[in-house]
Amino acid sequence: MKKSQRLIKSYLLASIALLAHSVHAESENLVYAIQGTIPVLITAPHGGNDQPGSVSIRTGVDSNGIIIEDFNIVKDSWTKTIAKDIQSKFQQKYGGVPYIVAADFHRKYIDANRPEHQAFESAEAKFYYEIYHNKINEFIADIQQKFGQGILLDIHGQAQHPSKILRGTRNGFAVEKLVATHGWDAVVGEQGFFGLLSQQGFSIQPTNSQIPTTSSPTPESSLSGGTTIKFNGSHNAIGIDAIQFELGSDIRFSSSERELFSDHMADNIRTFMNSFYCNGNNANYPCSPKTIIVDRDYKGYFESNDWQSSSAVDNYPYKSLSKSRYADQAGERASWTSAVSQSGQYNVYAWWANTKSSGAKYNRDGSAEYVVSTGSNNVVITKNQNSAGGQWLLLTTVAAVQGDTIKVSLTREHDGDQGSATVADAMAFTWAGL
Repeated sequence: MKKSQRLIKSYLLASIALLAHSVHAESENLVYAIQGTIPVLITAPHGGNDQPGSVSIRTGVDSNGIIIEDFNIVKDSWTKTIAKDIQSKFQQKYGGVPYIVAADFHRKYIDANRPEHQAFESAEAKFYYEIYHNKINEFIADIQQKFGQGILLDIHGQAQHPSKILRGTRNGFAVEKLVATHGWDAVVGEQGFFGLLSQQGFSIQPTNSQIPTTSSPTPESSLSGGTTIKFNGSHNAIGIDAIQFELGSDIRFSSSERELFSDHMADNIRTFMNSFYCNGNNANYPCSPKTIIVDRDYKGYFESNDWQSSSAVDNYPYKSLSKSRYADQAGERASWTSAVSQSGQYNVYAWWANTKSSGAKYNRDGSAEYVVSTGSNNVVITKNQNSAGGQWLLLTTVAAVQGDTIKVSLTREHDGDQGSATVADAMAFTWAGL
């Protein structure tokens, strides 16, 4: 790798780290929530440590005065940290951002993985409980609207089997859509989360050969999934596939094991998405952001007053639709702007048109100057618009951080008639990895 390329990548990774740090600090009403860019939602209801307001410790009696079965006020130590680490590692490795919702409040005050009548014992506590679940509902709706499918990964802890990870799918109910489309291999096979974790050396219970059948419908333990996946799994009319991971205490209380698990889970999210959401190609959406095209009829396009429609037939997307534009007066400017949804490198492609209906060529601008801007960085590229019209042509590759914009400006530098005009057509912004 050339020195300049190494410097660019180092700058980008540093920028991503700064972004992750600034996002990490965001927590409102003791609920840590980050909107993501990929169809994966990570939740952690039992890893918090804070007292919400003046809420008292729960006593184990529900709102109907009935003693709560399997009452528990012990936090699932390190699960909030693990959930955040999975999100952070995925972002650093692959650029995308999983959604995340984690409780900062301690389980002894509110159990966010219980139904409402068992979760809290005061009106004040209800406020925090509802914020947590409303945020999950908001993110699931966002995932469904943007991606059409998604998966929720609910991170928990248990001590009954210290070295194991317990699978929780409500014995298949919470992953109904996933299994119906791809079979149980999508859960326990070589590309499924538990198959991958097993290959990576983790002990899984039940074993990956034990899946629900007619003769044995409930192979999962009593820890097969609480309210989070029960209410949000794909067996619900409004829900996505959902899996609970009960991490043994040996994994959670070892810094090296925590690091190993979160690192593998970041990779496993990528593998799962590639196999079941992206047709085996990480260049496909949603494994990579959608290519953004900006044309005259799109948001993000701007031109000054004296641009005109061209008669060229090799315009984007095709003849007579969204005609290309030309200018022959000095100082006329066009620009294309796209928001950056995911940190990484972006290829910037331009399209210009120079073919007449007769098949002959227009005499276009031989030194059209494009300026590509990200933040305070500008790259100037000069192109001869007399050649290679009617196709996407790479201008440059730029590094950008989520939340930035990429802007391309084209300015007519000299006077002349249409025969040597500067042409503005479409621009494409394609994610090219980290």
